[in-house]
Amino acid sequence: MALSAVNNAAHPQGSPTARDLCLFTPDVSPDTDNITVLKLFNTHKHLTSLPVVEDGRPFGLINRHIFLSQMARPFFHELYDKKSCIAFMDKNPLIVDADATLGEVAGKTVVSGDKTLTDGFIICENGRYLGIGSGIDLIKAVADIHVRQHQQIMQSIEYASVIQASMLSPSRHAMANELTDWCLQWQPRDCVGGDSYYFKSVDQGWLCALADCTGHGVPGAFMTLIFASALEQAIALHGATSPAHLLPCINQHIKDTLGQSGDGQLRQKSRSNDGCDAIIVFVDRRAQSLTWASARMPAFILTPESDQIIALENDRMGIGYSETPYDYRWPSFTRPLHERDLFFTSTDGLTDQIGGKRHIMYGRQRLKDALLRHQSHPMQELARQLLREHADYQGQQTRRDDLTFWGFRYAQQCV
Repeated sequence: MALSAVNNAAHPQGSPTARDLCLFTPDVSPDTDNITVLKLFNTHKHLTSLPVVEDGRPFGLINRHIFLSQMARPFFHELYDKKSCIAFMDKNPLIVDADATLGEVAGKTVVSGDKTLTDGFIICENGRYLGIGSGIDLIKAVADIHVRQHQQIMQSIEYASVIQASMLSPSRHAMANELTDWCLQWQPRDCVGGDSYYFKSVDQGWLCALADCTGHGVPGAFMTLIFASALEQAIALHGATSPAHLLPCINQHIKDTLGQSGDGQLRQKSRSNDGCDAIIVFVDRRAQSLTWASARMPAFILTPESDQIIALENDRMGIGYSETPYDYRWPSFTRPLHERDLFFTSTDGLTDQIGGKRHIMYGRQRLKDALLRHQSHPMQELARQLLREHADYQGQQTRRDDLTFWGFRYAQQCV
């Protein structure tokens, strides 16, 4: 009988390995008799399995529970006390290399079955026996790794949300400086999100864009970076007064960035089919008009002298997707703005939310009804009422998507 060496120190480089789980245990040779094995189990109450080693090489593993159960049967002492311990030995235990990562060990454990979790596994180095690993210790170690990884991921995402909010902050400040009665809600579903907005004042008026990029969470946030870069380039090329010139430029930038442009084999090599829905509006102070171009983004106008809500025209072609033509042109629309006209637009995270007694989407009609009910309120109060009613409708249902909406009430003194 011999005692195996133990390595309780953490692996010096990279991920933890099987070596970090190596336990200090007795071992026996194939010539050891069963009465000796019984004494070892009685002496070492914590020992769940006893390794069998021959000339430094693993030979098998004796499970404590199975061995004691067998030896407790009538006449087994008389029959097996002096016989070799291999009679009750598992001849095919899981054997892993000391430098195997815990992920690799866990994968082999799944393949080998439940016995490895109860019996443990043998750890070797260059084929020579080092010690055994406990299935429970393996589970705890893997769980601990997952917890640490989750914490690291969440910390990274939380900091990414600070960066994303900081990138949007200049637009919010510019909006506050330009508009007197307005509201903006930006609520990512997963800390960071795929909704984005942009606001820019120029001599003639101001421009605002709202985009709903594919995905949410981290993938959606990456898409907002691509959209922001595309919009900045489009404004640098075409200025801020013509929304219809900006959307095609954004479309081409997204398709080129993601390899979704071209035909045939070139486009087939791209694994993505991503893009965004977006609306870009320009308010002309001199002409007192609203010009917009919309790619699948709904928007509404409410006039103070009417109890009707006007749905603004939008095009049904998305931006940047593989099926969107590279040279596609979105139409532009213009209408006059009058004192206290109310403009409102939102991403589909507002209308597509499941809820209510029938567990169906909130929908555009409920949104229109809410806007009509609260149109006399200041825009900030309108936003609070809308969010409250939307949350009541959602109830216990899970949030489905990022939620963003923006609106303003026109005032001639601001132009």
